[in-house]
Amino acid sequence: MRREIRDRRDTLGYPELSTHSFRKTVATILDNEGLSATEIADYLGHENPSMTQDVYMNTIKGSKRASEVMEQRLEGLI
Repeated sequence: MRREIRDRRDTLGYPELSTHSFRKTVATILDNEGLSATEIADYLGHENPSMTQDVYMNTIKGSKRASEVMEQRLEGLI
């Protein structure tokens, strides 16, 4: 799995992306869809929802435009 992630991120031109980046993206998506911190923590395998909130769910600072740009850039990868 790590090799596949590494190969894909290199192909996209983002060799600095880490699996942590993907986990934050998943947490952000789930948060935006209205899941609770407890539900997101459970999905990510965290024992403590407060850690999930502190580390993974502090992304509300971004703008709507930034979100739209990222969606366009990553379209078709899944």
